[in-house]
Amino acid sequence: MISTAMRPGGASDAVDGVVPRQVVEPETSADLAAAMAAASRDRLATVIRGGGTKLEWGRQPLAIDLVISTARLNTLIVHRHGDLTVTAHAGVTLEHLNQELARHGQWLPIDSAFDGATIGGILASADSGPFRHRYGTPRDLLIGVNLALTDGRLVKAGGHVVKNVAGYDLGKLITGSFGSLAAITDATFKLLPIPKASATLVASYDDAERLGRDAQTLLGSQVEPIAFDVRVAQAGTDTTPYQLLMCIASSPSAVDAQIESAQRLLSGGARLVRDEAEPALWEQQVRGPWAESGVVARVAWLPAKLAEVVDLVREVQKMAAGRVSLWGRVGAGAGFMTIDGDALTQASVVRRLRSSVFVGNVNVLRASRELKSQIDVWSLPGSAVKTLHALKQSFDPAGILNAGRGPI
Repeated sequence: MISTAMRPGGASDAVDGVVPRQVVEPETSADLAAAMAAASRDRLATVIRGGGTKLEWGRQPLAIDLVISTARLNTLIVHRHGDLTVTAHAGVTLEHLNQELARHGQWLPIDSAFDGATIGGILASADSGPFRHRYGTPRDLLIGVNLALTDGRLVKAGGHVVKNVAGYDLGKLITGSFGSLAAITDATFKLLPIPKASATLVASYDDAERLGRDAQTLLGSQVEPIAFDVRVAQAGTDTTPYQLLMCIASSPSAVDAQIESAQRLLSGGARLVRDEAEPALWEQQVRGPWAESGVVARVAWLPAKLAEVVDLVREVQKMAAGRVSLWGRVGAGAGFMTIDGDALTQASVVRRLRSSVFVGNVNVLRASRELKSQIDVWSLPGSAVKTLHALKQSFDPAGILNAGRGPI
């Protein structure tokens, strides 16, 4: 039995529509580790829950015996502002953390579309947005992590300073594992000073080839944006079909100089966005895929093939009566596609994307139960499956974690 206080699961605890039998909310790392050990010993199908913002992601579970919530594991924030690092409990929300860091003019440059997203959940799901262009994904900012394993051990990798990289690969391994390997108890990140000024250019196109040329020109230039995004609107909307969005953030003089340089490199005009309108523009870019209805799929591509990817979006728009859009990172070659329509149409579009030579890693994050019955939401390369299963066996020999939701 699990010694930490437990309660019966209710409708508000449901994971993709499946109500867990029991829920436990550990208050310490030791309690979390003990809950993991007991769940493994009793062979309980277990889901680790953070802020609950992504509970519909993954395969639909058949049954869940236990949800381990990090809701009460949210008291630790150690800000070493002189070293530009911070350690935070897994249950601390990104919003709250950045509010605390801002007191010293610093921030953790991760942008999530989800209110209430926690540090543990962001790492486990590899959640990131436009700031990925300059600052990388959560695992690129991670310098240390503490984990609770299914055998009850608490282990750590990395450290509290940027130069300490011992065991850093474990942090990379756990990022994006969707709670299939271990539970994150706390994490340490490197920080950045909050920029003093910023401005955004929005360039509009009706031709994919010209958009692709401009994107490659800017990527190869001396311009250094913190975010460089592409947006392809659903067909038939009033907005321009294709847009490039570039945010420059630095000192006021550097921002002005970089904006001027970028404008000279663009083949056509661009709209300049500053002040109050700028945060709203980027909030729309971050939240946009989740504000639209239908499937949300995460896809990747070679940055040099952006024009071909935009043409592919135009092709699948015809399959879905125009109801497909793209919100992506130009430099990283990654982003989200939304696909509306009935499940049969959505499945056809997903299969077409997976058959394309221009996009890869097409993972369906948000989907109906009907669509999940027709396709596997995860797109794992065949060469990696054996390695992933070996990792799963090593970290979770009883196979209790994530209740079959995947990816491993």
